[in-house]
Amino acid sequence: MSSTNFDSDLAIVGAGPAGSCAAWESVKYKPGVSVSIFEEHSNIGRPLQCSGLVATDGLRNLGLNLTKLNYNKIKRAKFIAPNFSSFDINRGKDSMVVIDRVALDNYLAERARTNGCEYHLEHRVNQIHFDDNGWILYINHKKKKKIHRSKVLVSAEGVHARLTRSIGLSPPDRNWLFPALQYEFEDTQDVDPDCVELYFGRKYAPGFFGWFIPINENSVRLGIAVEPRFKGKRRLFLKQFRKHPFLKDRFKNSKITNSYGGYVPVSGPVKITYHKSFMVIGDAAGQSKATTGGGINIGGYCGRLAGLMARKIILEELPSLKACRDYQNQWRTLFEPNLSLMKLFRRILTPLPDETWNEIIKIGRETDIGGSLSTSHIDLHGIGLLKHALRPRVFMKSFHAIPQAVSSLFREFIS
Repeated sequence: MSSTNFDSDLAIVGAGPAGSCAAWESVKYKPGVSVSIFEEHSNIGRPLQCSGLVATDGLRNLGLNLTKLNYNKIKRAKFIAPNFSSFDINRGKDSMVVIDRVALDNYLAERARTNGCEYHLEHRVNQIHFDDNGWILYINHKKKKKIHRSKVLVSAEGVHARLTRSIGLSPPDRNWLFPALQYEFEDTQDVDPDCVELYFGRKYAPGFFGWFIPINENSVRLGIAVEPRFKGKRRLFLKQFRKHPFLKDRFKNSKITNSYGGYVPVSGPVKITYHKSFMVIGDAAGQSKATTGGGINIGGYCGRLAGLMARKIILEELPSLKACRDYQNQWRTLFEPNLSLMKLFRRILTPLPDETWNEIIKIGRETDIGGSLSTSHIDLHGIGLLKHALRPRVFMKSFHAIPQAVSSLFREFIS
C-alpha cells in the first residue's frame, strides 16, 4: 500500500539486528508494505563490535532457526575475583551460545530481503525532517546527496543516536558508553568449550570486567571494557589482562586472528522512544543490559514490536501517534523493570574497589547465587539479582559490603 508521495512506506536507519528484525516484522504478513533500510557501512555486520555471547531463548524469540547459525554452546559461567577466588553458575543446559555476529546480522538481513525489504549500504543518513507528508531523510552516498521520503521512520542507528538527538529526544547517556577491545585467538591452551570466564578487578578492567569466551576447543575471544575515562588505555589494559595468572600460560603458543573495538552500552533505557510516526529501537533506545552490555535479543525483540506498529500505521489500522505510543508501552511493560534494575546494579558496581569485589564473589559462592538465578531468564536477570540480594542469608553476609555499595550509588546520584 505504497503512496506515490513516498519512496518507501517505512525507512529504517541501521542494519543491525534491531533494524533487520523491525524490517522483517513489518512485511512478513503483508508483503505489499515497502521497506528501505539505510546502513552507513559497506558491509552488514561490520565493523564488528560484539562478543557474540547470546542467550539461546532470546534468539528463539527473534524467530531464528538456530540450526542455520554456527555457534558454540555454553552451559557454565565462572566469575573470578581480584584475589583469584571464584564461583560457577551451571545452568545444566545450553542456555547461551557463542555466535558469529557477522553471520547473524547477515542472516537477519537476508530474511528481511527475502520478504521484499531493500538494503542500501554506504548510505549515511545525515539529517531527518518531519513535515505534513511524513519523514524526509537527507542521505550521503559515495559523495552524492540523496533525499528519501517515508511515511514511518525507525531509528536503529546505535549508541550515539545522532538522529534521535536531532529531533529533541534524549539519547543514551554518553557517560555510560564503556570503551571495549577484544581479540580473537586460536591455538589457545586449556579451553573448556562450554564455560565462559568473567574476570573482575580494577587492574584489568576498571569499572566493568574482562571476558574469556570459547569459540571452540582451541579458539577464544578475550576482551575488556573500561570506564570512559580510561578509553585511551584500553589496549594497555587488555595487554595486562592477557598476563592474568589464570590466563598467561594458555596464550603461550596462540596467535591473534582478529581484533575489534567499540562501546559497551550500559546507560539503561531512555525515557521516550517515539515521536510522530517515529520509533527508536535497540542501543539507540538503551534497550540493552547495563550489567553486561548485551542487547541483541532485547533490542531485536523491540525491533519486532516497532515493525508491527509501523505496519499498523502504514495500513491505517491505527493512528500513527497511538501506534508509536503503544510500541513504547509494550516494550517498557516487557523489559523496563529489569532494564532499570540492571542499570541500578551497574551504577553500584562500577566504582567498587577490589576488596568489595572479593567479598561479592565470596558471597556469591557461599549463598548459591547460581541456584537463585537458574530459573531466571538470562536476558531478564535484574529482578532475579534483586530477589537474591534480599534473601536474609545473603543480606546478612553482605553487611560489610553494604556501606560501599550505598556510597557508590550516592556518588552516582550527586555527580
